[in-house]
Parts: sequence; C-alpha cells; structure tokens
Amino acid sequence: MSGPHATGVWMSADFASVVRWSGDAALRHRIDSTVPGRHRSTGRPPTENHPAGEGHRDEHMRTFFAQVAHVLPDDDDLLLIGDGEVVEHFAEQVRADDQGHGRTRRVDVEKGGPLTERQLLARTRTFAGSPAKRRLPR
Repeated sequence: MSGPHATGVWMSADFASVVRWSGDAALRHRIDSTVPGRHRSTGRPPTENHPAGEGHRDEHMRTFFAQVAHVLPDDDDLLLIGDGEVVEHFAEQVRADDQGHGRTRRVDVEKGGPLTERQLLARTRTFAGSPAKRRLPR
C-alpha cells in the first residue's frame, strides 16, 4: 500500500470496531466479544469451589484480544481508543508483541466514549496524516 495508512480501533469489553485507512480506501471490521460482564445480579453465589475471581472473565478477554490483534496489520501505526481499562490492557499487549517481534510502529492510546464508524474513520485518517477535506457551505 502506498500513501498514508493506519488502523484505528475503538474497543470496549463488549466489542471492537476496527477501521484500516489507506489512501482513499477504508476496510471495516466489527468483532463482538464473549467477555462476561463484571457485575451480575443473578447466578450462584461465590463458594470455595466456585470463586468470584476474574479468572473466567480474563480468559475471555485474552481470547477477545487475540481476535482483535489477528486483524491488525503488522506494519500499520495504530490508534487505540476506548472508554476503560480494556484499551490500555490491549495496548500493553500490542506493544509487548511488537517488541517481541522487533516491530517499531506507533501505538497511540486515547480515552474516549463510543464512536460511530464514521467518527472512528475520521480520527484514523487524521492520525494517519490525511484528514478529510472539509466542504465549505455554498
């Protein structure tokens, strides 16, 4: 691919929206998570045989992170946006993986609430150095 290109990810524990920007083309993915919520008002109470720890949730989170990481191009700079700890943990994993594979790409993390795909694409284009041209009203 030639010209500016980057990948933007908006992520929460529920899903990730992935947008890859390259020149005039954009590829979009949505990856739904199977991570159970932290707070449940139903279900068995914790016991010695069934602890209330986060182990089960953490395993789902690792699987979710692997699914998202799988669709990220190795050579794109990454803009990771999210509204909680999830995006920070994912960024740590990506940076550790990059270091382990000798990759040197830019990985920026921003805190922010949910974005539409169009908003994520606009932020990713700006991150890539190719902001959308604004049309002036006639």
